Amino acid sequence: MRRAGMVLVLGMLASGCGDAFSSRVGVVARVGPYELGVDRLAGLLAEGKGIPLEREVAEGVAILWVDFTIFADRIVSGDSLTDWGYVAAAMWAEIQQEFADRYHAQLVGDAVDLDSAQVDSAYAAGQYRFIKHILFAVDPNAAPNIRQAKRRLAYDTQARLKLGGLTWEQAAEANEDPGTQDTDGSLGVIGYGEMVPAFENAAYALSPGEISPVTETAYGYHILRRPALAEVREEFQKGVEQRGEDAFDDAFLEALPERWDIKVRSGIAPAVRELGHDPIRAKRSGKVLGTYKGGRFLVSDFARWVQAMPQQVRQQMASASDSQVTMLVSSLMRNEALVREAREAGAEITPEFQEEMADQLRRQLSLVAALVGFPLDTLPLLRGLPKEALQDTVTVRVFEYLQLVALNKKRLQTVPPFLADTLRAESDWEISAAGIEQVLDRARQLRLGMNGAPAQGGRPPADTTAPPPAKPDAQ
Repeated sequence: MRRAGMVLVLGMLASGCGDAFSSRVGVVARVGPYELGVDRLAGLLAEGKGIPLEREVAEGVAILWVDFTIFADRIVSGDSLTDWGYVAAAMWAEIQQEFADRYHAQLVGDAVDLDSAQVDSAYAAGQYRFIKHILFAVDPNAAPNIRQAKRRLAYDTQARLKLGGLTWEQAAEANEDPGTQDTDGSLGVIGYGEMVPAFENAAYALSPGEISPVTETAYGYHILRRPALAEVREEFQKGVEQRGEDAFDDAFLEALPERWDIKVRSGIAPAVRELGHDPIRAKRSGKVLGTYKGGRFLVSDFARWVQAMPQQVRQQMASASDSQVTMLVSSLMRNEALVREAREAGAEITPEFQEEMADQLRRQLSLVAALVGFPLDTLPLLRGLPKEALQDTVTVRVFEYLQLVALNKKRLQTVPPFLADTLRAESDWEISAAGIEQVLDRARQLRLGMNGAPAQGGRPPADTTAPPPAKPDAQ
């Protein structure tokens, strides 16, 4: 975690499939009474713009159909999916972060909050300086006459400041540092080694309230000022506390692996890199990646954390080196230990935070429902339909949405991934491995017929004299 050292290393994961089943002929996936036909999915893939005809892609679309079907069936049946159990499942990553943040606030409050006397002492000690500056910027390639004009302007301004003919606020209107133009040139609190040497030397030579001589750096000409503490007490205190917080976090996190006896097992990289090929099964895997005090870190734990990561990070996993994999597993084990430590220390989430999470989930579910064809305000009317008619509506609208996504006519908005995991665990659903292969063979035939050439990444049917493809079934 690292928010001042404690923000969790935290997205939709590319989906795999559930356990294979002996489907009846022509069916690739099932959710309760709902079935997805081989020909229907093959037709969708064949027509999809730029969809590669590969097993992982076919499985991914099948699992999307499963997730949307479970979701649609639940909401049209009257389930809001916003009871706290579902909120806690759907917003798992945010909740882990909240536990960590609360624990962090508790620790940091005890360690680095400064009282008035400590603020006075820190300012007098001078390790940290609150500095304002005015920059007269000069391009490194500027002509000599331009450089000379900026230098004269800087010296004239400094003289007027010294003689009292110009206030700092008035002079700061000429400041050409874009990062401090709106704050009277304030750089806030600086420490040793953070600025270029000439600037730092000038800053640390200043007494409280003093203005520096004109100081030249590669950026141009500067005039520096060190405000008296009374002028900037609150800002100075916050700046010093933030630095203390950063130092505390670094030390805290550095000690965490030893405190929790975190150990990553050797030879785990191949198993980790394979996660992307079948992440749903990975979430059920008991393979041990490492151990820590009082627990083991499993592939299933890793897969859950990875699901909360940005897409680009997950995509890099397949090509990560062994040492990079080990570092990632170690960092996620640190997250796991830190959240456990937070809970053991009594960190709690507030009712207000729970309601905030529930509101976020409601907004996400409302968006998904509308895109799939079930705006929440229309659900009461749908619930009045006979059961078979309601199931037919779910079947038609879910598949129609996937078709529109495949044709780039609608954007893909998935069921929140952690909620989807929970709904699948509660549901009777299956995907046929043999059915996926049938889908791919059929999709290649269809695309060949559409394009008159093999699809990119696909293969032509074994028998090119086969009869024309049959019309997709009604499933």
